[in-house]
Amino acid sequence: MRRGVATLAVVGLLLSGCGGQPAESVAPGQTDASSPSAEETVGLSSTTVPTAASSKTPTKSPSPVVPPNGRKIKVMVLGDSISAGAKDEVMNGYRLDLLKKLPAYAIDYVGSDERGDSRLADKDMQAEGGACIHATPCNSTSMYEQTAGWVSAAQPDVVIMQGGGNDYCCGRGDQPDAVVIQAMTDWINLVFQTKPGVYIVVIGMTDYHDGYKNWIPTYVKSQAQAGKRIAYVSFDGISTYDTVHPNIAGYQQLAGRIATVVKPIFDKILR
Repeated sequence: MRRGVATLAVVGLLLSGCGGQPAESVAPGQTDASSPSAEETVGLSSTTVPTAASSKTPTKSPSPVVPPNGRKIKVMVLGDSISAGAKDEVMNGYRLDLLKKLPAYAIDYVGSDERGDSRLADKDMQAEGGACIHATPCNSTSMYEQTAGWVSAAQPDVVIMQGGGNDYCCGRGDQPDAVVIQAMTDWINLVFQTKPGVYIVVIGMTDYHDGYKNWIPTYVKSQAQAGKRIAYVSFDGISTYDTVHPNIAGYQQLAGRIATVVKPIFDKILR
């Protein structure tokens, strides 16, 4: 969907400008995070309120409380720069804040990539700036082709996935939303086919290409109602540097929303 100058600005910034880092000329700022305009979650969870930013220096990730049976919960963070963290100061993405919000659970992040600073002991993930779901050419990884291998190798209990923005960029901005919708549908189905019984949490889209953005929660809700182990986390109102990439406060907000969704999932896994 075209939006004139505003849309062109977002295309230039979207998901690391198809290259992994947001434009340096954009001054850090925040979007309005006071009241998300869309339902926070559907499927396996209830609504949660975004977490306020903290001015304190973050501490190291807490030591998880491992249950008596030693069961850890394997979580794969799968996506593009929104999941990976586009700037060095947010290279932990939401992973460190998620550990802080769920200290009672032994979370084992899994994936073939590593990213994070000294505060995050477990740096494993499967996210990369500029990554596409299923687009050729892609300035970074086209994730669909490799997802089955990643999931088979890591055997996650929960996959937190997001993507699609980079499928529009790099000369493909005018393609129909239906192309990216089909890519996400196929991607979700591929994860379920590769690891039956896995739980999927889908993070929504920023205000970019409304047809695709609005389709995601509707599709996830329909799949959850059909009995699939899938849930949705809204991206609406997340605090960002550039309308796309979360800043420090934004990742704290996103971690709070994800925590509300995955806590009941973790409890089901540990039963």
